[in-house]
Amino acid sequence: MLSLQQQKALQWLDEGINFLITGGAGCGKTSTEKAAHLLNGVTIHAFAGIEIGVKSLEYYKRHMHPDIKKTWLETDCYDELFEGIQIIACGDFFQLTPVKGKFVFKSKIWQQYMTQVLVLTECFKQKEDAQFFGALNEIRFGQVSDQTIDYFMTRCFVNDENINNKYTRLVFRNLEVDIYNNNKMDNIKYEGRWFYAKDVIKNPNIPYSFQITAAVYLKISVVVMLVRNINVEEGLCNGSVGTVTLLEINAVWVSMNGKEVKIEFVKEDILDCSHTVVGSRLGLPLKLAFSFTVHKAQGSTMRKAVINFNSKAFNNSLYYVTLSRVCDINDIFIILNDK
Repeated sequence: MLSLQQQKALQWLDEGINFLITGGAGCGKTSTEKAAHLLNGVTIHAFAGIEIGVKSLEYYKRHMHPDIKKTWLETDCYDELFEGIQIIACGDFFQLTPVKGKFVFKSKIWQQYMTQVLVLTECFKQKEDAQFFGALNEIRFGQVSDQTIDYFMTRCFVNDENINNKYTRLVFRNLEVDIYNNNKMDNIKYEGRWFYAKDVIKNPNIPYSFQITAAVYLKISVVVMLVRNINVEEGLCNGSVGTVTLLEINAVWVSMNGKEVKIEFVKEDILDCSHTVVGSRLGLPLKLAFSFTVHKAQGSTMRKAVINFNSKAFNNSLYYVTLSRVCDINDIFIILNDK
């Protein structure tokens, strides 16, 4: 059931208003590039054919693919934002900062056209734990009370030796992920198997970013995460974590959500600005999940999370994003050793 605020968003959608949907973690918005995949849409960068958009205008004029250039030339130009197309933005500026550049709300175009903001305040993720939700909001706004500090200190541990190895470890840097995952794999005595994806690229000049990895090496008992929605009704969705129980030639059995499920190869399509398939990947929608970065976890809901705060975050917003991945304070295990 939609909240009153979400119903307001639908009303503004019908009225053609440009607006921003924002709010804390778990309030019912959609963020990050995952949304484009889940909605069969494309990111702005893919639509415009500008890769990550950090090079000069002259570079893109010289190197832009003819199909993308044709789209630009056939676009009607008006003195309006995105040629008068309605824009609905979703995100939380208190979470992860831009990888490059400044926040979008600092631009003159944003200030001119994105005049309406809808702030979602009703929590869906931590709705059963009001104290946890309130404590997270203090961290989000940077106004943390001594009571909240004491509250989270109840979930602190000197090390993770006695914490279930199947719980995912969240860290801040890719190097830490690789080290932890490789160490865990080396300690597993079972024989492993590589699963290789097959790509069909129709337009090699368009940059591709598949959620499914090109190759993944798995063993029985390894912790894995789904990177695609398989069956949302049964909880087999992007971000779900489980343990491998059996390896087949082109499939893997995983213990997930309390039952054994067979994960087979699935197809992932990349669309251009006209929603034409320009590339496809057929592969196993799993990746190792003993550990992964907070950036990878953004937008996901986790059952349990072990967080190593001995590794200092390079951005303070990472702490809020990390702690808000779970629904209950008791699902967090903070590793903090001041020695």
